[in-house]
Amino acid sequence: MKALITCSGHSNTGRLTTWVATTLISRHPGTIAWARAHKGEGAITDAVDEADQVIVIEGCSDHCASKKLDAAGIRADIHLVATDLGIEKNGMADVQWCDVEKVLAALVWEQ
Repeated sequence: MKALITCSGHSNTGRLTTWVATTLISRHPGTIAWARAHKGEGAITDAVDEADQVIVIEGCSDHCASKKLDAAGIRADIHLVATDLGIEKNGMADVQWCDVEKVLAALVWEQ
């Protein structure tokens, strides 16, 4: 089981992390426990409870999800930041499918 923690914020890059999560869950059913960082420490600890790998996907350099993991004393095995991949944070702009694919391509996924 993998734990996936996303920032899932309101900006386009935050919403992008949610799209990435839902895409991964649909492509790898039954293998992911997902928590949105804004749901708090309890949701995060529940997601990582039986995980053999913790993956964090951030929308931007604010690192909201990582801050929540740090507060819970949890360390990520994989950490991706959408804006580090060249995706522009643009407020409430629509999420683009090509950006979802860019994040998915950057994520090394092992079954």
